[in-house]
Amino acid sequence: MKLKLHLHLRPATSGARSVIKRRILRHNYMKLTENELIGKLKELRQIQPQKSWVSLRKSQILPQESVGFSFFPYLRPALAGFLAVFVLMGGLYLAVKNSVPGEALYTLRKIAHESEAFFVSEQEKPAFQLKLANDRLEDLAKASAKNLAPTISEFQANIAEAAKGLAKMDATTSDPVVMKKIVEATKKIEENKQKVESLGVVIDESETAELNNILGKIVENLIKDLEERILTEEKAEILSQIKELFQAKNYSEALEVYLLNQ
Repeated sequence: MKLKLHLHLRPATSGARSVIKRRILRHNYMKLTENELIGKLKELRQIQPQKSWVSLRKSQILPQESVGFSFFPYLRPALAGFLAVFVLMGGLYLAVKNSVPGEALYTLRKIAHESEAFFVSEQEKPAFQLKLANDRLEDLAKASAKNLAPTISEFQANIAEAAKGLAKMDATTSDPVVMKKIVEATKKIEENKQKVESLGVVIDESETAELNNILGKIVENLIKDLEERILTEEKAEILSQIKELFQAKNYSEALEVYLLNQ
């Protein structure tokens, strides 16, 4: 005899349905929370920290990789002080350099220029004095009317000193580099002198005339020396050019031609 089993599923009670519903909601909530968390993490990956923050944290974690003086932190205030003084000195240097006659800093500028003479050799002193004379001519273009006279006097004093040194020089035996500086400075003096005179500033010609005469004597002695030598055809042509410039009283140009062909 066969037995038949019949299973009867009773509908879930209200309590069971509530439990199942809560489980489903919790599952969906956890799934939603995970999706949101993944999305937030993706957003965070795209955020880049500020460089200042990175540098600060790096210096805190790895102090040995910080500024070179990190091994000596007590030197940092001294370094900061040195940099401050350096900046101030740089500003003072520019102020002195750009000062004009009549200003307080102009005296410092003149002293600084004149102190350079202690480091200049005897042979280079004429070129150095001509450089100072050029500086005074440039100052004349910017000086007020009441400061013109003392600046002109300084220019003339520099020209006189340069003339004394030039009177002892011989173009054939002097250093060509030094002679070239003298020629360049002399030509620049003529250019600056014309600029100043175009502004209505009158300069006594006596000192510059003396300088020109001495340059003329240097060229004259140079011509005599070259005439006593046996010259190639090319050198003879150069000598002819020097003579023409000498006759036209273009002494600095004559010296320049000689130096360019050495």
